[in-house]
Amino acid sequence: MKNAMLVTVKYALFVAGSVVALAASAQEKTLHDGVFTEAQAKAGEAVYEQRCVTCHDMQYYSNVLSSWQSQPLLYLWEAIMGQMPADNPGSMMFSEYTEVLAYILDGNGFPAGDTPLDPDQGMDQIKIVAPD
Repeated sequence: MKNAMLVTVKYALFVAGSVVALAASAQEKTLHDGVFTEAQAKAGEAVYEQRCVTCHDMQYYSNVLSSWQSQPLLYLWEAIMGQMPADNPGSMMFSEYTEVLAYILDGNGFPAGDTPLDPDQGMDQIKIVAPD
């Protein structure tokens, strides 16, 4: 009886551990998972053309994304917000930084999705991957 109970407890712990591991892996996303909307990328294009393109083309951002490999997307968003535009860092609205980042992702071949990119809603769970 004691052995049967021990086996049951071990099995229950194994199942619980498997469920927790599966839930954790299900929450992790990459840029390939459609983490921005087409509307965000379109809105970001206008801001990018006005504020970014004179210094940074899409190849620049391809290299940036490669150098931030496996880091949370939120970290890159915060870095861009804190450093850009170079002549007036932090001068844009949070939504503009987010839309520009969506446009950069779109311009580097990452797919749009149904859920808007939002620094307050899971951007820390999105891993950066290098563009193909």
